[in-house]
Amino acid sequence: MISVVQKTSARVCGLVLFLFCSQSGSVAEDVSQRMVLTEAEPKYVRNLNYPEKWYRVLKKGIDTTRDYLGNYGPLCVYIIGQEEDELKSDEIAEKIIDAYCRNRHGKARDRVQDCLERKGGSLVERARDGSTEAYLSYVDFLDKPLAELVFINPHGFPMPYLHTRGIHEYAHVFQRAHDRTPTWLTEGGAEFLAFYLGDKHDWIDFEKSMKKSMRMANSVENGEATLVDFEDVGKIEKERPHLKKYYRHLAYDAGAWAVALLIHRSEGRSVKQFTKRFYPMLGEKGWRAAVCRYGGYEDMNAFYSAFAELLEKPAEEQMKMLRAIRP
Repeated sequence: MISVVQKTSARVCGLVLFLFCSQSGSVAEDVSQRMVLTEAEPKYVRNLNYPEKWYRVLKKGIDTTRDYLGNYGPLCVYIIGQEEDELKSDEIAEKIIDAYCRNRHGKARDRVQDCLERKGGSLVERARDGSTEAYLSYVDFLDKPLAELVFINPHGFPMPYLHTRGIHEYAHVFQRAHDRTPTWLTEGGAEFLAFYLGDKHDWIDFEKSMKKSMRMANSVENGEATLVDFEDVGKIEKERPHLKKYYRHLAYDAGAWAVALLIHRSEGRSVKQFTKRFYPMLGEKGWRAAVCRYGGYEDMNAFYSAFAELLEKPAEEQMKMLRAIRP
């Protein structure tokens, strides 16, 4: 998706850096659901009295992934933090909330007002309460959809893994340029890439990270849940909420290994080719057909069976598979 932001502006106001991402707040009749390749840089909104080192780490991870996957957008990145009392001032808080709501809703005054009173204010409230969060929020009610990467109190993430949070979340922006995938493939794909690129830049160790994920995946109570259960986490929340405790274990950790298996089974065993060839296949016949075709499986049952077998293999064989994967 080539589309650029209609208008951007930058100004420093008090201790908040404003970089407005969108000036359009009307609801389109035919809303595109995808991100697009763009020449526009991501726009950052942050409270400048929060230590700059956290911004630098996150930006480095995001920029690294943009270089690897392509520059998709339009994208706004929010870094809102309080290590001490940076958000104590209501003036600073109000400016953050105002920037967030204006980026989302532009000139739609009723929507801006609603945002100011509700969703926008919750960002600062959570930061003041000490919450640590990182997520993609996708705004699809604009004429041109907007991706938001929100990082609240990033200093709460352990180093050096904070680098990988920028990678992981930007990978979701890239994924939004293609057809939807199941939860385990969405989160697993982003997590695998975070480990892989994090290792390439000497921020973390790929094999150690994957070993930890394998331990997490294998810690799920036998027979209680498997990868297939996490095709749709929304369905789990509605129908089997007791399985939400395994969201990290199966969507992220098992998902990363499922992606590794899929890459290993592909013709070139290449991470780069996975990002370039697999994702465009999603639009042809859907994610199930793409998984089977890319990995050479007869059907999804064959894939899930192969993955279950991988979980049971000795660690030496699992590592041998990882080491066979190519750039």
